Amino acid sequence: MFKNITVAVITPTHTKKSFDLGLALAKKFNAELSVIECVYKVQPKFYFFETESDKKIVQDQISKLKEELKKWKELAQKEGVKINTKFALTDSLAHWVIDYVKEHKVDLLIVDYPELSMVEENHFDSIINTIHHKAHCHVLTTKN
Repeated sequence: MFKNITVAVITPTHTKKSFDLGLALAKKFNAELSVIECVYKVQPKFYFFETESDKKIVQDQISKLKEELKKWKELAQKEGVKINTKFALTDSLAHWVIDYVKEHKVDLLIVDYPELSMVEENHFDSIINTIHHKAHCHVLTTKN
């Protein structure tokens, strides 16, 4: 049924629930699994150029994302599931995810939606609604 399943992690506070669900479905349908982490790039303090501290913040973001994706990749490989991982620091989460879905011909997109503050919830509701309406695939949203 599903041959290309992608788990999209777009919130700063997320759980492993969507990854576990994606892994179980990929195993069940003998599908390829992709895990993408997409977070906002921290803007430089000075608009036109990055300071050393800005560069360090970005490096820390990248290191954290790579480490988490590495752990998830190891878990999937132990289960015998073919997995790809990718991360992005972007200005538009929804558009990056939608472009990824189109480019990689995703059959099922699983999006994590953990408990958030009211301000974050309104913001991420908008992002997830955009993904639901513009991604041309099945979309499953996991909530806590």
